[in-house]
This record gives sequence, C-alpha cells and structure tokens, in this order.
Amino acid sequence: MSGSLDYLRWRGDLSYKERHFNSIDAALLASIVYLPADASAVGHTLSDVATKLRALPSFQHQMHSETAAEIILLPDSPRIGGMKILDWTDRLEKAPYPLQFNAATFLIDDTSVAIAFRGTDGSMIGWNEDMRMNYLSEIYGQGVAAKYLEEIAEKFPDKQIYLIGHSKGGNFAQYALSAVAPEIQDRVIAAFSFDGPGFFRKVYTTPGFVRAMPKMKTYIPQGSIFGAMLDHPERTLVVKSTAAMCNQHDPRRWSVGRDSFTLADGLTASSRVIRHALINFNNSIPDEKRNETFSDLFEAFENSDIEELHQLTNNKLVGTYRLSRVFMTLEPEERKLITQIFTNIWNSFKDSVNLPLLTSNYELYPKSNDSSKAPVFYEFYDSDEPNLELPDEIKKKLR
Repeated sequence: MSGSLDYLRWRGDLSYKERHFNSIDAALLASIVYLPADASAVGHTLSDVATKLRALPSFQHQMHSETAAEIILLPDSPRIGGMKILDWTDRLEKAPYPLQFNAATFLIDDTSVAIAFRGTDGSMIGWNEDMRMNYLSEIYGQGVAAKYLEEIAEKFPDKQIYLIGHSKGGNFAQYALSAVAPEIQDRVIAAFSFDGPGFFRKVYTTPGFVRAMPKMKTYIPQGSIFGAMLDHPERTLVVKSTAAMCNQHDPRRWSVGRDSFTLADGLTASSRVIRHALINFNNSIPDEKRNETFSDLFEAFENSDIEELHQLTNNKLVGTYRLSRVFMTLEPEERKLITQIFTNIWNSFKDSVNLPLLTSNYELYPKSNDSSKAPVFYEFYDSDEPNLELPDEIKKKLR
C-alpha cells in the first residue's frame, strides 16, 4: 500500500500551478503541525525547520517512524517543504477550562494560506479536553480555534484560506468555519478533517454550520475509532488502510493513488461496533455526573504529578501502579461511577459482537464510502431514536 509519504516522494517536486492543492497535501500539513516547533519558526520554511530537527540528537531514535521519514523528505520536497511559516501558536492552559491548542499557518502560494490545527498531544490537559468533547456539545478550544481563524483572516486580508486538522484538530477546523462571520466563511476554500470527531445536533443545525457545510470534507479510515465519535452531517469519505485498526488514526497510514486517497468499501464491522458502544455510553450516564467525575479524575492526575500520558504507558507496571494510586484518591462514589462507565462500554461491545468469532450484525449493513451517495453511519449519536434522519436543511446541503 502506498501512503502520503510515498506521495511526498513522487509529487513533492511539483508546484501548485502544475497540480492544485489537494487532500493529501492537507493531510501532510495536518501531521506536520505536530512537529516540535514553536513561534521561532515563523518566517522560515518547513524545509528549514526539518533540517534543524533532523540535526537534533534527540531525533535519531525516531528515524524509523513516519515523523522521522517526513523530516528527511521535506528538504527535498519543495511542494510542501518550500512553504513559508506565517504563524505558529502553542497554548496549554488549565483555566478557565482545559485547553491544549496548537495551530500553524502556512503560505501555499500568492493567493492562499493553510491553517492547520493540531489534534490531541500527550498531555493530560489535552486528554481532559478530549473527554469533555464526548459529552459537551461545545468546548472552550473550539471557540479559541474560531478566534484564531478570525485573527489570521484579518492579518492576511488578501488571502483565501484552507482549514485543516487531524483528530480533535479536524473538529476545530470545521467548528471554526461554522462559527465565524459569513464574510470570512466566503474566503475559506475548504475545511478538511482527518479522522476527527463529529458534532452534536445542537452544533450542526446552527445557521452558521449549515451555511458552511458544503465547504467541509471529512476523511475517516475504514477502521475508524475517533472519527466515529459523534455525528458527521458534512460529506464524509471512508478511506482504505491496511494498518491495524488501532494504528489507522494516523493519515500517513492511509492508501493513496496519485493525487487522492483510495476509498474503502465502507466502515468495518468493528468500527461500527465501537461506535455503537460509544453511543450507548453517551446515553447511559447524565452529562453533569460525567463532567463532575472526570474533572475530579484529572485533578487527581495533577495532584499526583502526572502531566503526560507517557507516565502511564511507557512502563506498564509503573503505569498501573500510578493509575491505581490516582484511582484510590477519588471518593468511593466517583470510583464506582468510573468503573460503571467502562463496564457499560465493555458490555455494549460484547452485546454487539459474537465472541470469540468477532462477527456482528453490522457486517450485514449496506456499506458506503461516500456520505453524499448513501449514509456512512446508520446510528445517530445524541438521539434516543436509533435511525433518526438528518434534518431537511442538512440533507439538502449534501445533495
């Protein structure tokens, strides 16, 4: 299977006059914004940044990863590497709400720029923000993303704009488009989300979202987990990937052919099972109870000096010990609720799958790889009606 890094090798020397900016270019920028750069990169090209990162001793151990390959390829790929960095913003805040916000703006050509929003990093603040996304219709970071778009639009008034993001960043990109004034929406060419969570009905039925939705396009892998969270009224395409299901979240592991992604037949049964389990979880515990419990859980992580996810995952034995200590600092009722949450998800998963053969009724569902032609999802997230149809104004936009 060929991926976006192969595309960088094949097409990295082509200018945007020869081949227009496309979804693979966007996906590469969605991964590049995860690089450990900062505001000092402004004014430099991506090739400059990659050259400096490649020389760091700390990067030598990553030379077999996709990130390292990207760093090696950028200086020899002027299509992406030649892009000038116009802004690089990093914010990590605990108050007034958890915020892990990273965004960068790149100059594509004389007429257009690309804004890329980073997804969740390894910080506990970022994971706290992610958990809130699952049960709050809107979170603080989405508003920050909209404000960032407004600032860039004002700073570069003569430029058209692409909005891009992976995972949480994809949600931010599309939310930002929906939340800004019509005159800014009109300057946006497209808003790409790569395996990003969707939205609650309260958001996607707003006038701003409905107006902007024709410019939104979401790509999810056939074994999507994160992209199967919440609902996607915007056009959604299912992409082929041969990676293990848990590794398909990275767009660099998706299949490409020439200038576009290769479409799968549709979502796998396993992806549908997990989506169904998350829907059941979402309807099983009141929002305010989850909000209170998860707030206390992440406060307990903070009190135990656990700030990064790797403190729990790098060493399984140490991580288990740290997690159990955090768990025991919670009130008995909170421990009971967290246990109930994960039990509910597991029971829902078991109810949807016939163990040990891992077959389910979802294999019998009709498959679609393009939501403009037929539904990709058949169950709605924030409704008690399992086969509820989209509102008419949304369906009209998809035609």
